[in-house]
Amino acid sequence: MNTNKERKPINKKLYIALIVCIVAAIAAILAVSLAVGLSGGSEPVEQPGGIVETPDDQNDKDEPDKPDEPDKPDEPDEPDEPDEPTITEPEYTLPLTECVLGAECSLSELVWSNTLHWYATHNGTDFTAAADTPVLAVHDGEVTDVGYTTQNGYTVTIEQTDGYTAVYKSLSADVAAEVGDVVAAGDTIGYVSDSMTSEQNEGPHLHLEMTDAEGNYVDPMTLLGEATEK
Repeated sequence: MNTNKERKPINKKLYIALIVCIVAAIAAILAVSLAVGLSGGSEPVEQPGGIVETPDDQNDKDEPDKPDEPDKPDEPDEPDEPDEPTITEPEYTLPLTECVLGAECSLSELVWSNTLHWYATHNGTDFTAAADTPVLAVHDGEVTDVGYTTQNGYTVTIEQTDGYTAVYKSLSADVAAEVGDVVAAGDTIGYVSDSMTSEQNEGPHLHLEMTDAEGNYVDPMTLLGEATEK
């Protein structure tokens, strides 16, 4: 019959034990929560989609973009070197536009002179034409002498740009050139006549003599050959 009295102390002890367990559990939960709260600032935060982002280090600051280096001005093109001028030697031209070839040049063999009536060399070439026919320079050059002698008549001497010297004889008195004139091939320098007494019987004509740089006579036709073929 004393059974109920003995159970009461047992029930009180059981209640006390349960309360202690509950308090201990609450204390443990609070301790865990507090610990999680203190360390939560450094834990990586999981973003949606399962990507974990780590907070940027505040010490790493983006450096400002450097301005682009200005483009260097284009260097001016070096001027093209001028082409070297092409020097074209002027061509020879005939001393008369219309003529008949007279006595030819004969530098080594003696030929008969119809005026002097003897054999002698003929140092030039004769071009027969009507009196007052214009006489033309056969090449570019400079007039170095204008003169007159009874034997040669009126004469014009031209030192040519190619090194040869041309002497035009048996011209009329109205010479069309003066000393110092610079003439071009084809310029009029005088007119045909029979003023050359040593060849007066040949009638009006031009007597043309040519010498090289050393003063040696040359056959004018060796230089005028191409002009006669035009």
